[in-house]
Amino acid sequence: MEGHKHFSHPHTLSFHQNLEGTQLTCTGCNFPCTDTAVYVCHACHNFFLHDQCFDATRSLIHPSHPDHPLSLFPSPTYTSGSFVCNSCNEAGSGFSFACSACEFDLHIHCAYNNLNPKRISNPPPNQIILKSHPNHPLKYLPKPHYGIWGSRLCDVCGTYCDPKGELYHCDICDYDAHVTCTNLQETVRRGDHEHTLSLLHVNPNPSFECDVCRGTIAQNHSMYHCASGCDYGMHVKCVSRQVSDQAPMGEITFDLDMSRLLNKMRELLQSYWAPAVIMVSVAIVILVIINSYYRNDYYSNRYYRNRYHRNG
Repeated sequence: MEGHKHFSHPHTLSFHQNLEGTQLTCTGCNFPCTDTAVYVCHACHNFFLHDQCFDATRSLIHPSHPDHPLSLFPSPTYTSGSFVCNSCNEAGSGFSFACSACEFDLHIHCAYNNLNPKRISNPPPNQIILKSHPNHPLKYLPKPHYGIWGSRLCDVCGTYCDPKGELYHCDICDYDAHVTCTNLQETVRRGDHEHTLSLLHVNPNPSFECDVCRGTIAQNHSMYHCASGCDYGMHVKCVSRQVSDQAPMGEITFDLDMSRLLNKMRELLQSYWAPAVIMVSVAIVILVIINSYYRNDYYSNRYYRNRYHRNG
């Protein structure tokens, strides 16, 4: 079996043409490697690369940042262990094209999607099981239907889903997840905290204050928590943010409050929908009867008035 070397990994990689029915995650872009060719490290058993990630150029001039060349980095250069993509504004922890002079970063798939729309990352699998929602599979919706409410909240990170973006959805529980939130790292590091942070797929606390944005982390949402026992934790979206940045607190707290309000309104509408329809229908019938009665009474009185005047 022919071996292949990649600058991001010390071991030789093997090329596999087909992996039917197997769910693997590309180390480079953090997207699933379902039913596609990949490069595999048999020594590590957990290192996989799409062919696009394997063949990615080491340097490029990107139209979104034309002043400086972007270099391909196998991992984020920041002490937090992650970066925020300047194209999609989502956090990343794998390969990135970065400008060391400007702190400009792009996911590898975002960089290539903008350069060549025909050369896109492998699509997400049609169905997945999340540890945060293990009872039912989530279905991939490339163009979700948002109904009359016009918005959905990601039940993993607690922020709104893009109305024009893709997501995963559970029809049974009305559970939603950003595609990027289905591939969160199990552990992360921050430069301002000495211990490793572990991913809690389901926050068990009725209320927990994020140590970065000071907003509330809702129960049952995912969060990162200190693995060494410190009472230290944060929203999954706050891992790469600075503590001094106060914007996320308002954004996440407002999203959470609005989501609760919308969910309550949905419940009330569903609970009273049938009785409301019946009441409106009855009211319409009553109005029709009353209108018919008064119209008949009006014409009857008019007839007798006209007859009286003629006889008089």
